[in-house]
Amino acid sequence: MDNAGRGDNGFGTVPALASTLDYGNSNFDLRQRIAGNIFCELPFGRQDSGTNALLRRGWQLKLAGSWSTGLPFTVLNATDVSNTNPGASAADRPDQIGSPTLGNPGVNRFFDLSAFVAQTPGTLGSERRNQLYGPHSRRLDASVFKNISLGPERLLQFRAEMFNVTNAANFAAPAAILGGANFGQLTQMTAGYMAREIQFALRLQF
Repeated sequence: MDNAGRGDNGFGTVPALASTLDYGNSNFDLRQRIAGNIFCELPFGRQDSGTNALLRRGWQLKLAGSWSTGLPFTVLNATDVSNTNPGASAADRPDQIGSPTLGNPGVNRFFDLSAFVAQTPGTLGSERRNQLYGPHSRRLDASVFKNISLGPERLLQFRAEMFNVTNAANFAAPAAILGGANFGQLTQMTAGYMAREIQFALRLQF
């Protein structure tokens, strides 16, 4: 929790009251995150020799996955309704008149739009800063390695790597400008997002 006071999240209120009016969840308030890695040598061909050993021995598997809850965001007015930051856009927060939570949020409607209305002009909105959270994020990567010995201190490694195995779409926070064309919709991906990618490589270690 913090009170920001740096001009973000619709701070267009009274600076002297920022410690109370803008007190809310921090921008980096990631509530839950699980991450794990598995790396193992597959138990095939350990007793093989010759061609069988070349084909079956030396395989390794690596899995890396993560899941986390979303980051907080704030619904903002398109214009300075409170008149505390004249001429600015997205400068203050509206009134919150109900719960924004939906039982089945989706791409086209991530929260209840009717929970927010513009406040009376010249007054401050009742919505608290960073009370809503964006969508969850998840990712699974997988790699298969094949090690081939080329003699003392030399190793040829074949690598097959797949990033974002499930091709999960990780969305950033929804559009949150009250009355905007995409209000409440998920329109952007998270920073660093990539769709499923597969690559193959040979690596010579010596």
